[in-house]
Amino acid sequence: MGYDSPLNSLTERVSNAGMSRTLLLSCNESASGAHEFSEKIVEKGSIMFWQESTKIRLVVGLIVSVILIVSLGLTKGWQVFGSLVPNFAEGTREVATSDAEMAPEFAPGSWINSEPLTLKSLNGRVVLVEFWTFGCYNCRNTLPFVKSWHERYASKGLTIVGVHSPELNDEYKIENVRSEVASLGIRYPVVTDNDYATWKAYKVNAWPTIYLLDKRGKVRWAHVGEGAYDEAEKTIQKLLAENENQMSKQEKQMSDTEKIVKTDEQWRKELSPDQYQVLRKAATERAFTGAYWDNHEHGTYYCAACGLKLFSSDTKFESGTGWPSFYAPAAEKSVDRESDDSLGMVRTEVKCHRCGSHLGHVFDDGPAPTGLRYCMNSLALKFVKE
Repeated sequence: MGYDSPLNSLTERVSNAGMSRTLLLSCNESASGAHEFSEKIVEKGSIMFWQESTKIRLVVGLIVSVILIVSLGLTKGWQVFGSLVPNFAEGTREVATSDAEMAPEFAPGSWINSEPLTLKSLNGRVVLVEFWTFGCYNCRNTLPFVKSWHERYASKGLTIVGVHSPELNDEYKIENVRSEVASLGIRYPVVTDNDYATWKAYKVNAWPTIYLLDKRGKVRWAHVGEGAYDEAEKTIQKLLAENENQMSKQEKQMSDTEKIVKTDEQWRKELSPDQYQVLRKAATERAFTGAYWDNHEHGTYYCAACGLKLFSSDTKFESGTGWPSFYAPAAEKSVDRESDDSLGMVRTEVKCHRCGSHLGHVFDDGPAPTGLRYCMNSLALKFVKE
């Protein structure tokens, strides 16, 4: 039979007290752990909030920076207007003939897809000048439109010249430019502008920038960046349709017989080396190598130096000599004839009446009705299809 002894009672009280203390300690530890856990949650939450808010601030800052950069770029880009293209209001790109300025000449560079060209030699044709570089994303987006204009309008009097002004190191190398021009299927003339001489002359600030010049070499339209393709094409069509009746009064009053006198240095700058040798030094291009000896298109041949109308396709005939031949000039007053005994024989040299440039020679073995053969150098002429 059991009973509670004093020892057992004491042991029980001690045991119960120990359990209470243990329980109390356990509760304290649990409370402390919960507090620490709560603090950790709060701390982690604060860190996550700080990280997210930092991300938001970075994104907002980036967006603001992009907006500022784009705004600055557009502002700089539109600085082209008001210089070569006067009286431009924002969003307006076309210039009246009376307000148009002459476009600067191309600076020296390496030419791809053509012999070196000058705006002077392109007189009588509408010219599209595009400043681009092959690594520019926007230029590549614009390229299909420029190529299509070349395909549709080159035969109607449009010449496109791509001025390649580089941005990155690889874009300065001519072998890379040639490779990209071929790879991109560009068939119109391209000239390098590694020192940005043409870029600066046209006051360009962004890629791509397009200028449209009328048949007299005056800037009539310009655009910076992508877009405005329909407007550009309509302007091309308008400029191609313009004729002599739309010239200013001052231009109409200028006589075709008015003499043009320039220094030898000026001619060197305006003409390609081959043109200079033929037109100013009376050299002769090799037979069957010129651009027009086998040309059968209908149109007019102008002086490559000064743009004077010289011959019509109506009087061109097949001479079998390898040089473009005509039985009569467009007008008797447009050419001068001088005796030439430079090769130990007497021949009759033909010169442009307005600028005195050498064109070729005339012989008396031509067809009816004149019996004359005006044997011309292709380099001395510029053909405009009609």
